Amino acid sequence: MLKKDYWYAAAIGLITAFFARLLLINTEVMLAYGNLSLPLWSLFIILPIAEFAAYVIASKLFSHILVLKQLGRFGIVGLMNVCVDIGIATSLRRAYGIDPLNAADMLPVLVVASSIAIVNSYFWQRMWTFAEKAPPSRKEFISFVIVTLIGLAINTAIAFLAIQGISALDGLQEDRVVTLSKILATVVSLFWNFLGYKFIVFK
Repeated sequence: MLKKDYWYAAAIGLITAFFARLLLINTEVMLAYGNLSLPLWSLFIILPIAEFAAYVIASKLFSHILVLKQLGRFGIVGLMNVCVDIGIATSLRRAYGIDPLNAADMLPVLVVASSIAIVNSYFWQRMWTFAEKAPPSRKEFISFVIVTLIGLAINTAIAFLAIQGISALDGLQEDRVVTLSKILATVVSLFWNFLGYKFIVFK
């Protein structure tokens, strides 16, 4: 494991903490377990340490299996992107007073949030997960755009459908509807993104 990997893991942890804090604020969820309650600023300590430790463990376990090592990095970046995606979606929804139960009004919010998260993902996947050293090429960029657009379509379509399904459940707070739908959409699209980036974009 290179020294820069320590810094990458820590930086990703800080970015994750920033957007996770937004997510918890927007959904009015406390950072608590049982009788233990932590301030949200503690995320800036907990997540960098946790993601750093997770990467160290994954690197030791999978040091000789490249695809598993890449998958571990992808998972760490993926967690960050979940927080980026949902944090932006819930922030935009609140900023513009959009009713999350209205799937049509939420569609632009979902597209913007997913687009920013995917661009962020490309930066980290290229630089860290797949450690692409060659300068970006036109072919790589076109492949990235295609994979990204398919991933965006998958993410947005699943979130769009999930909002309609989840909103039928009574008693759920509005931003939690967005959060649950985005988690489901992101989990599915992450599988596509990993396979697409590994075997199409960064092959």
